[in-house]
Amino acid sequence: MDPWSDPFDTGFQLTQSLMAVGSGGLFGLGLGNSVQKLYYLPEAHTDFVFAVYAEEFGFIGTVLLLL
Repeated sequence: MDPWSDPFDTGFQLTQSLMAVGSGGLFGLGLGNSVQKLYYLPEAHTDFVFAVYAEEFGFIGTVLLLL
Protein backbone atom coordinates (compact mmCIF):
# COMPACT_ATOMS: atom_id res chain seq x y z
CA MET A 1 0.00 0.00 0.00
CA ASP A 2 2.90 2.35 0.72
CA PRO A 3 5.86 1.86 -1.63
CA TRP A 4 7.88 4.53 0.20
CA SER A 5 7.91 2.43 3.39
CA ASP A 6 10.38 0.02 1.73
CA PRO A 7 11.71 1.78 -1.41
CA PHE A 8 14.70 -0.52 -1.86
CA ASP A 9 12.89 -3.87 -1.75
CA THR A 10 9.15 -4.36 -2.25
CA GLY A 11 8.44 -0.80 -3.41
CA PHE A 12 11.46 -0.42 -5.69
CA GLN A 13 9.69 -0.74 -9.06
CA LEU A 14 6.88 1.65 -8.15
CA THR A 15 9.09 4.31 -6.56
CA GLN A 16 11.43 4.28 -9.57
CA SER A 17 8.49 4.66 -11.94
CA LEU A 18 7.17 7.62 -9.94
CA MET A 19 10.61 9.21 -10.11
CA ALA A 20 10.66 8.65 -13.87
CA VAL A 21 7.31 10.42 -14.30
CA GLY A 22 8.50 13.29 -12.12
CA SER A 23 11.83 13.73 -13.89
CA GLY A 24 10.06 14.13 -17.24
CA GLY A 25 8.91 17.60 -16.30
CA LEU A 26 6.81 19.64 -18.70
CA PHE A 27 8.44 18.74 -22.02
CA GLY A 28 10.37 15.55 -21.18
CA LEU A 29 13.94 14.48 -21.76
CA GLY A 30 13.49 13.52 -25.40
CA LEU A 31 12.95 10.28 -27.25
CA GLY A 32 15.46 7.66 -26.09
CA ASN A 33 16.89 9.83 -23.31
CA SER A 34 15.19 8.11 -20.39
CA VAL A 35 17.61 7.49 -17.55
CA GLN A 36 15.27 5.33 -15.48
CA LYS A 37 14.72 2.66 -18.15
CA LEU A 38 18.45 2.12 -18.60
CA TYR A 39 19.64 2.01 -15.01
CA TYR A 40 16.91 2.00 -12.38
CA LEU A 41 13.60 0.62 -13.70
CA PRO A 42 14.12 -3.15 -13.91
CA GLU A 43 10.89 -4.01 -15.77
CA ALA A 44 10.50 -0.95 -18.00
CA HIS A 45 9.17 -3.02 -20.92
CA THR A 46 6.11 -4.34 -19.05
CA ASP A 47 3.28 -2.39 -17.47
CA PHE A 48 5.62 0.47 -16.51
CA VAL A 49 6.10 1.58 -20.11
CA PHE A 50 3.92 4.63 -19.39
CA ALA A 51 6.49 5.82 -16.83
CA VAL A 52 9.22 5.67 -19.48
CA TYR A 53 6.96 7.47 -21.96
CA ALA A 54 6.22 10.18 -19.39
CA GLU A 55 9.92 10.66 -18.70
CA GLU A 56 10.78 10.97 -22.37
CA PHE A 57 7.84 13.12 -23.52
CA GLY A 58 6.89 14.96 -20.33
CA PHE A 59 3.53 16.25 -19.22
CA ILE A 60 2.63 17.64 -22.64
CA GLY A 61 3.35 14.31 -24.33
CA THR A 62 1.34 12.32 -21.80
CA VAL A 63 -1.65 14.62 -22.17
CA LEU A 64 -1.47 14.22 -25.96
CA LEU A 65 -1.22 10.46 -25.57
CA LEU A 66 -4.26 10.32 -23.32
CA LEU A 67 -6.28 12.54 -25.64
